[in-house]
Amino acid sequence: MLRNSQLVLPAIYCNYKRKNILKFLPADLVDYMKEITSLNKNRNLQITNQISELNVLLKQNGINPIFIKGSCNLIQGLYEDPAERMIGDIDFLVSEKDYDLSVKILLDNNYKPVSNIDYNIPFRHYPRLFHKNYLAAVEIHKDMILEKYASEFNHTAIKNGIIQKNGFSVLSYDDQKALSIFSNQINDKGFEYKTIGLKNTYDFLLLNSKKPGIEFALRYNKLKKIIMCFLASVNYMVGDLALDIDNNQKVKWHLKIFKSFLHDPKKRKYYSKIVRIKFILVYRLKIILKSFIDKNYRTWL
Repeated sequence: MLRNSQLVLPAIYCNYKRKNILKFLPADLVDYMKEITSLNKNRNLQITNQISELNVLLKQNGINPIFIKGSCNLIQGLYEDPAERMIGDIDFLVSEKDYDLSVKILLDNNYKPVSNIDYNIPFRHYPRLFHKNYLAAVEIHKDMILEKYASEFNHTAIKNGIIQKNGFSVLSYDDQKALSIFSNQINDKGFEYKTIGLKNTYDFLLLNSKKPGIEFALRYNKLKKIIMCFLASVNYMVGDLALDIDNNQKVKWHLKIFKSFLHDPKKRKYYSKIVRIKFILVYRLKIILKSFIDKNYRTWL
């Protein structure tokens, strides 16, 4: 059974169609994939219009939003067919000094919090905002990755590489490749779970076709190992990427576990439960400790 939990069904359909191999699949499955892809394309066209209006609104108020992740990929034309990428939220990054003003601008223009709880969670992005006239919720980022690694990958680190695409500000290709990895391996805990996201893998491969190479990994200290482990896993999944992966002992150990989980779902499921419990305990302890010194954390707690 083909599952859509990885959010790549439209990408599979579009690529199979281009390769003329849909005829080898069951007709009802092809019809289902076609319908999902058509709906996603219409949704993405509407989201693109929403991104354009957000871009204009913020620039009119002196804010330069840097669109990231799926939003960035969509507006820069990364995909041969805009239907390929399933997008949940519109994500954009602003400098710390523009963060509060960006939130105010959207709130003043009829965007409202998705949650009714009235507080600002002091994490890397403002709580999701929605507008009744638009499809996608919006996340305003002051950071792109978890606090533990944010010192190596933040607005200051990427601002000199910002490029203009069709009137929008986006990350450099190197920074886009890095974020496609970090979003899955750090923010979604893929590194700890020893898994990779197919959506992030697909994005990385497309971005790497625009600017081949992994020299960007050399800029990092703690983050370099995460990049290499991800690439080693992708290399095993899709074939030789012809990239200069640093296969040191830590990377080899990570890949060994990745392979064992890939071929033993029961083992992976058990391991995932243990890791999830660990995250919950560490996460809650962190919130409790920070609540002693930060009012926002106390309110949230």
